[in-house]
Amino acid sequence: MVKLLAGEGHAIVREILAQPLRLYFRLSAGEIAECASVLLADVKLDATYLDRYPGDLSGGERQRVAIARAFAANPEVILCDEITSALDVSVQASVLQLIRDLALKRGVACLFVSHDLAVVQALAHRIAVLYRGRVVEIGPARAVCAAPRHPYTRALLAAVLDPDGAAGLSAMERPRDDDDTESCGCAYAGRCAMRLEKCAAEIPPWRPDAEGHGARCHLLAVG
Repeated sequence: MVKLLAGEGHAIVREILAQPLRLYFRLSAGEIAECASVLLADVKLDATYLDRYPGDLSGGERQRVAIARAFAANPEVILCDEITSALDVSVQASVLQLIRDLALKRGVACLFVSHDLAVVQALAHRIAVLYRGRVVEIGPARAVCAAPRHPYTRALLAAVLDPDGAAGLSAMERPRDDDDTESCGCAYAGRCAMRLEKCAAEIPPWRPDAEGHGARCHLLAVG
């Protein structure tokens, strides 16, 4: 969502922002210029950036231009895929706050895809945790992070809490089984240090609570 494509390095910011405006709204040149200036203002860049090339911008500025382009089409939903992975830590917070503010201002839902649970905790209302393409836990963000129910969620949170990754590694201490590629049970069975005998053979049933916080884990029945 927030990446400028290689070919766009030859286009100035004005043209990059004009593309969705022409495609979706068929605006005149004057209207496009006005909308482009407003979009840049929304991402805290002034109109002088309209005539610059992406190569003239910092990583954070390029990210802001890409965010402006994403919002230019007035979408209902924006997919944010690893949006902070290429940014310095000092820039990440401002970019995340910008997306949150714009989403609230324009009434846009954002779907964040990230391995960084610190980012997810700061932004999301609800969290779905996937392992090898399968949802293993889902629920309100606060509940998932405060009281994770699936071993994989606990491992991810442990890795976030320990900057050296030691806690996260201990939580996933079992090496993945060689025959685990097509598990017919729990997706995490081949790596889970707490697995039961039936985990590799039976898909755990979905066990949600009244708030919609649930997980697929046989251990929940034992507890």
